[in-house]
Amino acid sequence: MKKVLLVIVCLVFAATAFAQQSDPSNDVGYVKLSNSGSGTPGVQSVTPFGLPFEFWTVTANVPVYGSPTTQPSHIIGAQINPGTATTADRIARQDGGNFGYILSSTSLWAGSLQTNATMIPGRAYWYQNKSGAPRTVVLAGDVNNSGGYGTVPVSHGVPVSSAALSWRDSRNLVLQTQVGPGLVAAGFRGGTAVSSDLLSAQVGGLIGRVSADETTWGGSMVDPLQSPTLGPIPGQAYWIQNRVHALPDPQNWTYDYAITAAAAASSVNDGVALPAPAITKVPVVAKESVKTSSVKTNTVKANSSSAK
Repeated sequence: MKKVLLVIVCLVFAATAFAQQSDPSNDVGYVKLSNSGSGTPGVQSVTPFGLPFEFWTVTANVPVYGSPTTQPSHIIGAQINPGTATTADRIARQDGGNFGYILSSTSLWAGSLQTNATMIPGRAYWYQNKSGAPRTVVLAGDVNNSGGYGTVPVSHGVPVSSAALSWRDSRNLVLQTQVGPGLVAAGFRGGTAVSSDLLSAQVGGLIGRVSADETTWGGSMVDPLQSPTLGPIPGQAYWIQNRVHALPDPQNWTYDYAITAAAAASSVNDGVALPAPAITKVPVVAKESVKTSSVKTNTVKANSSSAK
């Protein structure tokens, strides 16, 4: 009996020592994008999405932590259907026109999104499924909510213009306290239901707006009868709809999520901290482990459109 107890104690000590030596480690999260497909090869079905994590360069199927990437070959990998420049599935950035695809002849990524490495956080993207069949893309990356989410230029229009964006954040954010203050500080202006600037979800159509004195947020995105965590949601894409306002209000402005924390202290309400996700250690290679975060899986419904 004493020998058995000694063995158990030694195993516990060894496991503790291994855990202490396993650093550095990372919190890994994922969201799932589901595209229903058009049912007809060549006719595309489109899913908008964003990048909720920090992504690392992948070498021999292993992420190189500390080596960030903005190339779809590392972020999306081989998950989309390959083909030619006209038949392959595409990942397209909603601003600027950059897109990427996998050539079936080489199994390599091509297109300006790949060559220019412009798959950056803070922007919105489309997954253009041309296979006709239902497909799923999983975005898995390093949870890093410390800042550096990227900036988005917001221009005015007649009567309204839209800027596509997403949040590189693994948490369901609260519009009133975590996103709203930064939007107002950047140039988002309030009004009535028809005159306020809007934050609009590209899937589902939920909207957020602020009152004329910019103190109270409303709209379906903050409707307590539906859910307190309606947006922004990890992996989803949004529009900032900028209406024309009277001068001297800003007409063109730049949104930077990183200013939200500072703005929260002086605008609308203080930010609130969301509960930390549960963490489970999963060994990857010798002397290294990663933590798998139970970030809420986000299944994005496909919006279908037809194109040649």
